[in-house]
Amino acid sequence: MSDINNKIQLKKGIRTYSKNIISFLIFIIMSIGIFSMYPKIEELTREEPSVPYENHELLEDIYKSNYVLYKDIINQKNGEEQTGDEIYIGATDKAYTNDINVIRNFNYELSSWKDDLNNGLRNLDYLVYLNDTSQNKTNTNNNLNMLVNGASDSNLKDKYAWYMIIKYDQNGAISINNVYGADENTIKNTFSSFNLRNIWGYNIDGDKNIKINPIKNVTFVYAISKDLKYSDNISVIVDNSLNKVNTSVFHKIITIILFCALVLGLLIPYKRGNNILGINVFFKIPLEINCIIFGFGALFSLFISQEVILETLKGRLAKDLMGQYITANIANPTAIVVNIIIWTLILYFIFAGDMLLKYIFNTGIVKYFKEKSLVIKIFKLLKKLTESLIDYVEHVDLTDKSNKVIIKVLLINFVILSIISIIWFFGIAASILYSMVLFIMLRKYVDNVRMKFKILLKATNQIADGNLDVEINEDLGLFNPFKEQIKIIQKGFKRAVDEEVKSQKMKTELISNVSHDLKTPLTSIITYVDLLKNENISEEERRLYIDTIDKKSQRLKFLIEDLFEVSKATSGDIKLNLVNVDIVELMKQTQIELEDKIRNSDLRIKNNFPSSKIILKLDGQKTFRIFENLLNNITKYAMKGSRVYVDIVENDENVEIVMRNMSAEEITFNAFDIAERFQRGDKSRNTDGSGLGLAIAKSFIEVQGGRFDIEIDGDLFKVIIQFRK
Repeated sequence: MSDINNKIQLKKGIRTYSKNIISFLIFIIMSIGIFSMYPKIEELTREEPSVPYENHELLEDIYKSNYVLYKDIINQKNGEEQTGDEIYIGATDKAYTNDINVIRNFNYELSSWKDDLNNGLRNLDYLVYLNDTSQNKTNTNNNLNMLVNGASDSNLKDKYAWYMIIKYDQNGAISINNVYGADENTIKNTFSSFNLRNIWGYNIDGDKNIKINPIKNVTFVYAISKDLKYSDNISVIVDNSLNKVNTSVFHKIITIILFCALVLGLLIPYKRGNNILGINVFFKIPLEINCIIFGFGALFSLFISQEVILETLKGRLAKDLMGQYITANIANPTAIVVNIIIWTLILYFIFAGDMLLKYIFNTGIVKYFKEKSLVIKIFKLLKKLTESLIDYVEHVDLTDKSNKVIIKVLLINFVILSIISIIWFFGIAASILYSMVLFIMLRKYVDNVRMKFKILLKATNQIADGNLDVEINEDLGLFNPFKEQIKIIQKGFKRAVDEEVKSQKMKTELISNVSHDLKTPLTSIITYVDLLKNENISEEERRLYIDTIDKKSQRLKFLIEDLFEVSKATSGDIKLNLVNVDIVELMKQTQIELEDKIRNSDLRIKNNFPSSKIILKLDGQKTFRIFENLLNNITKYAMKGSRVYVDIVENDENVEIVMRNMSAEEITFNAFDIAERFQRGDKSRNTDGSGLGLAIAKSFIEVQGGRFDIEIDGDLFKVIIQFRK
């Protein structure tokens, strides 16, 4: 029976795959058909070409370039870097000249014009020189200077499709001549409409406090090559002017193609189309989201189809996608493949929309809206919440004293406001009187609450001073629940005192633990020394014993040093050498020092540091010891193969260092105890260490005015250090 079911499922799967393959083949064939219509589309939409070098946008960019290049040539002449405002902006009022908004805005505009010249006008060759000096600036090896005196150079005309000369005399008057490749009068008329005030765009029109210093005594030569090497604004303008398209006709053709695809999709039966790959996904998406998807999708399809056709007809599609230096042998096949892929996706998207419409009608419009509309679901939720609110109001316990008081106050207030609202003009006086009475009543109530609060505050201050037997006998009204809580707090404080006494006893016991840590390496040293006295041992055994003695003695040394540091911290005998310390660099240095231990512990450090330096006034050696102790602690107790997160965050008033790691063993201690002296993460004391690392780190942090906190969340161990700036 199972074999029969498997065969049936296999046949269904093969049938589904076949449908998908056939469907996408149809989409591809239709895409090829649309692609084959491109020449006809080009024929129907083509218009007569225009002169590109008379383009208003291009000439405006060249006008802006005059100000960029004039600034450069002046700075080159003077041998110093003047800002744009120092060259071009003058003012009758000195205070206005220093207006930071004017200066900042102008320099920003000039900087953006320079970017446009360097990036948007890369195909523009230029020569600029001062009329009274030999100072010049150019970006080409061609001799553009020959054009200034009206010399005719056939080589330049063969090379350049357009050039012109702009001269400014000593008074700043502009003249344009020697124009080639465009109508000189058209360019002159266009340039006559330009002035810096309008192009700058800053609102200074009519302001007599500011004046613009004109460009003076300089000549600009601009030229555009016939062979446009770069893709920039010039190449786009030239291409658009030579390949002009009737956009209205073009849009109509694209719309007709997409509409025909939509109609063809509607002709396919729903039962055959709903099983195509990915179609069912749209059936599960809410109505409003589908509207957004297909709304934006339709606009995107219209836009991308137009762009693909235009770029393909211009021969630029493959170059735009793969770079300017792609060969024709690769560019043409690439353009064909890209067109087929894009049209296949567009047709699939249209088909999905058709199937969604059929799904809606097949399900039923009303049923689909009820099941898939987010608006209806939200309305149902609001209705449910309203019903819950009404139910809550209906079940208010009117026997409860507080509820009765609130309802009475609301009813009285409603009646008073209703009366005030119906007496028209006199209602203003009545509302003032009502507000005054209400203020007096509320003031009396607030004074009563304040008095009871003072009684409560006095009791809490006495508890804070150590009087744990204080009693509150007065009726505090609203604060009566707090009175009961204070009694609980008193009991808690008494219990805390008892626990502190107990804690002191525990610390005494813990000293015996550290004595064990001292005794263990010392015993090992004595044992191996005795073994070394035996003259019959081999040389290899002797080396082994000596290595063991060295390790144990080093451990004993570190333990004694830790005890010495703790004793100094306890007595307050810590001398600080405060210097400027880059806390980020110090953390990196510490991690490098402990790199072997971190690698041997199989841990991955994830640092989140700011890119800039964070300088604090700290003792560098002791701060290094803090980081070293904390990272050593992590290598001992963190879960192998886990990640350790080290964050350094600079706040307005302090710098926060956070270290997080996942413990290898279950954390059974609390955050307060583990930072005490002689506390160990493993109660069995199997790991190296004395239990003093965190205590030393805490002491060094606090003596430098910092704060040390430990947070535990399950097995997540988190250390937080804060240093004031």
